[in-house]
Parts: sequence; C-alpha cells; structure tokens
Amino acid sequence: MMLSLLSLLALRLALTTGGPVQHGAPLTAVTTSHVVMTECGLVKGSVEQGVNVFKGIPYAEPPVNQNRWKAPVPLSNSTGTCWSGTYDATTFGAQCTQPINDTDFTQTVGNEDCLYLNVWSPSLDGNGSLPVMVWIHGGDLVDGNGSMVGYSPNPEVAKDLQFVFVSMNYRLGPMGFMTLDLLSKASETGTSGNYGFMDQIQVLKWVQSNIRNFGGDPGKVTLFGQSSGGTSIYALLASPLAAGLFHRAWLMSSSAILNKTSSEASRDNQVFLTTTGCADIQCLLDLSVEKIFKDSPWTVYPGWAMADQSNLPTKGRFSGALAVVDGYVVPQPPMVAWQQGKGVDVPTVFGNVAEETDKYKLNMTTWGEYRSEVIQQLGPFGSEIPNKILQLYPESQHSSPKLQLSDLTSDLRVICPVDVVAGIADSYFKSFTYRYVATQWPSQPVQGNRRYAFHGWDAVAFFGDIKDVIPNPSQSDLDFTANLRLEISTFVKTGEPASRTWKPTKINTALLGATTTVISFYHRDQCSFLLQNGFFSYAWIN
Repeated sequence: MMLSLLSLLALRLALTTGGPVQHGAPLTAVTTSHVVMTECGLVKGSVEQGVNVFKGIPYAEPPVNQNRWKAPVPLSNSTGTCWSGTYDATTFGAQCTQPINDTDFTQTVGNEDCLYLNVWSPSLDGNGSLPVMVWIHGGDLVDGNGSMVGYSPNPEVAKDLQFVFVSMNYRLGPMGFMTLDLLSKASETGTSGNYGFMDQIQVLKWVQSNIRNFGGDPGKVTLFGQSSGGTSIYALLASPLAAGLFHRAWLMSSSAILNKTSSEASRDNQVFLTTTGCADIQCLLDLSVEKIFKDSPWTVYPGWAMADQSNLPTKGRFSGALAVVDGYVVPQPPMVAWQQGKGVDVPTVFGNVAEETDKYKLNMTTWGEYRSEVIQQLGPFGSEIPNKILQLYPESQHSSPKLQLSDLTSDLRVICPVDVVAGIADSYFKSFTYRYVATQWPSQPVQGNRRYAFHGWDAVAFFGDIKDVIPNPSQSDLDFTANLRLEISTFVKTGEPASRTWKPTKINTALLGATTTVISFYHRDQCSFLLQNGFFSYAWIN
C-alpha cells in the first residue's frame, strides 16, 4: 500500500494492483438491510467500520466498441442497460486502462470497461441530509483510480466527518482525452477530447439523481480533487455542462494552464494517425487498446509524458496537453470564462503544498550545484534572471540546496500560477474563494526522500493516512489532519473555512499545518518577479 500511495503522490500513480479487479455479478435477491435503490435498480453494499460502503456501481454503459471516444451513455431501464435483481456492490470495479508505470507507456493495466463509482455513507437515512463530497483522483489525466488505498475516501473519514463520500473511475490518457479532427467530424457535437471530464460530469448527474437514498443531500455537493483531479475541477468550473451539479469546490495542487485549442491538439496528435495508419473512424474504433497506447504521442514533442514538469523549465519547451478547450465541455479557457461571467460560480478553495516538487533532484547536495542549475536553466530567459532568482532564493535562506530548489520550482511551476488563477476567480466570482499553502512538514521523511510538504501531503492528511506513511506519527502530524478536516468540513457546510481570520483570496493566504496562520501573501516578491518575467507560461499542464 505504501509504495502505491507514494508513487502516486509523486505525480504518477504507479499502481501495483497488477490488473483489473472485476466487479461482482448482479444478485438475485436482497439478503441484508444494506441495500439501496438507485435509478437503475437495487444495489447491495457492505459495512466497514460502521460505515455503509458501496463499491463498483456502474454509472454508464461500457465505453467500448461504438461507445469509444464518445460521451458516456447513461444506464437506463428503457434501453435495457440496467441490471435485474440486486447488484452486488461489494467489490471495486476495474480501473481504467493506463500505462503500467511512468516510464513504460506501451504496456497497460486496467480495462476499457471501467466506468464505476463508489459510495461511503455513515447513514442510509432516506431523508438525505448529509453533505456530499465527490473525489476526483489525480495522475496527470493518465493513471489512477477512485479506490486506491491511501488516496481515496475511506470509512474512517466518512465516519469522522459524517459526510457521504463518492469516488469514481474516469477514462484516462488516449481513451479519455484523444483529440482529433477525425473524431470531431464523427461526433454529434463536432468536437472531440475531454471524455474523462464528461465521465466526471456523468458521475455528478448520478449523484443528483441517486445520492439522497444513500443519505446524502444533492443540494450540498462539494467537488474535490488533487493534482490532475484539481485540474479536472478547474475545467468543470468553466463547463456549462457542470452548472448546478456541485455547490462547493476544493482544488489541491491543480494545474494553471488550460488553453490549448482542439485544432492545436489535433495537429499535435496527427502523429498518432500516422503511426496507426488510420484514415477513418472505423479504423480507430477497431484498434486494440494496447495499440492505441503504444502509438500515442507520449514522447514525440510536445508529448504527453511531461517528464520535466517538476524541474526548472527549458526556454521554449512545453509539455503536451491532454485537456483542451474543445468548445463544448470546456467552451473557453477557464479564466476567460470566469471574466465573462460564464463560469460555475461556487465557493472555492485553491490549495497548494509548499514543496510541490519535493523528491526531485535527489543528488543535489551542494550550493555550487544549486547555483549551476539556476544559471544553466534560467540564463536563456535573460542575463539578469539567474542573479535575481539567486537573490530571491538565496543560499542563506535554507540549510539545504535541495529544499531551496524545491521552493523555487514549486513557486515557478505551481504556486505562483495558481495565485493568478485564484485571484481571477476571486475577482469575478460572486462566491467567496479561499487560498492556502500547506507548509507543515512531515515529522519524519516519507519513503526516505520526501522530507518537506510534498505533493499530495494535504490529501494524505485529509484522508487520515499519515499513520500509513509515517510509522509513528507525531502529535503535530495528527493535529495537521484535525486542523485540515476542521477547515474543510466547515467550508463544505457553510462555504467558509472554520478560521474567522482566513479571508478571501485577494485579502490573505492561509498557511496550514497543525494550526492555521494567516498572512497577506505567500512569497509575494518571488511570485511577482516570476510572473512579471513570463514564467506563468511554464506552469503545470494536465
């Protein structure tokens, strides 16, 4: 479990399950009271730690054959796609097809038939009064699933907060985000790509239709996600298809760049058609999943592999985008949509951890190496850039060159760009938006090399899994979980965090740890310099 979790939190969900997990076949009779009616029929769950758990509930038809590269098709009794009897929801469904690891994109695990969701509920009270939190997992939009131990809802957090939690599997990589003119021409909407986002929207529709029978209030839905899960919410906050389906949003470590057009993505993805030899839609539908992954543009520039996203940038070099502005799911870049009053205006929390890029440059041990890295990588951006950066991120600030480089790359790639995103939202949303940076470090290095507030640290804390990554967590570790849960649970209930001193984004930023400290701006001088010199363009993508 620990290896899987930590690989995931390093931006790539290197799953260790080995292959798809098959969901149970429909049952023919109701055998316990832990049975809930959905629009598609009865589902039978189990009880874990006093919490009702429903695993692997299908929320759409399998996206295979003629349903491949199309919007998810809801299950329906009228079309005969629902189940008969009582569905056995005691086993997680198959994870969506994805690369076997973050270096070999040609071998895959998972299954194309993967559109399943999971529910954790502390009470099946039919009155449906409990707040609902819907989780979107991260993984570069390339890997992951909604049931990973240590990185998904669990009975303990549902019981502690008295919330209903929902997680999902959604299509990934080329199956979820392939954009091609050939696919657009065959589409009813005249667009292609963003199928994974459509899956997420379908889950939100399922929640609206069904969650009351699981004890949840469909009028109190908070969407939350980390890394590319946060990026997904960034997209949905600009999608008219998601309007009215959720009422709060919490983005952890999301990307700030989502502006690639369908035509640009289709041009970049032409290498896929050339490699496969396909010239018509039927050829694409007949391809095996294995060939699709093998022939996708992982490493052909601009590529989907995103190998340099946690290092200092190379001037003029950008990673490829899976998520696109397609004119349908995402009609405009999110910040443009917000400025025009066309976004999904809900109370929103934008979160980061202080050392988003912790674990990289592990061999850096001297300040000479640090200076050399800054000069070599940032010199091409302007002769004065490295000197100013070395003044803003000086050797005297930290005892470790690795920590200083992590602070610099984290600010440049993620934190400062998200400041821009949060600031635009705060300016144009009628709802309040809030900003935080989690600054508390783990009491012990995690897996030997994550010493600081690493990517995913806030998700680990919220789910209550610090005890699984730190053998003997300190009281401050446990207090971090308690404080984060207090702030977020209050936000879920009221639209505002628990700390009355934590004001909206333009006024201050909260520094989260065992307690909440409020400051006017995190790394103001550093972010101002980086943003004024064009580094927003090198922010994370996907």
